[in-house]
Amino acid sequence: MSNVVDIKSFLVPNEDETKEVKFERFPEAFVISSLGETENDKIKKSCTKTRRSKSGNLVKDLDTDKYGDALLARCVVTPDLQNAELQTFFGTPGDAIGTLKAMLRAGEYANLTKEVLEFNGFNEDEEEIKDEVKN
Repeated sequence: MSNVVDIKSFLVPNEDETKEVKFERFPEAFVISSLGETENDKIKKSCTKTRRSKSGNLVKDLDTDKYGDALLARCVVTPDLQNAELQTFFGTPGDAIGTLKAMLRAGEYANLTKEVLEFNGFNEDEEEIKDEVKN
């Protein structure tokens, strides 16, 4: 018995999908989108610094806070975090993630983070997500 797989079963485009996330305080739902690994890799690289260790080796350090913020900023489609009126209202001109942080309460931010991670296939358990949000 041979395990021949039809390659056509893998010819599935990796298209952006969206999902609504509702918070009671807002009359409209937030809309988040999925993210492909190519784009996720670019975000990770932009949040990684290279340094020399004491032994002289190059070490890459991922700034997990910066990465988490950049991931959210990329995945939140609605509201438009780049919107000048929204940024002006919250006093965060030119700062998409600052706008999101000013808009949401701490628990809402944690819930939005959890939704984005789950929607994008990060199967972390709840404690890991809470630890990530705390840091």
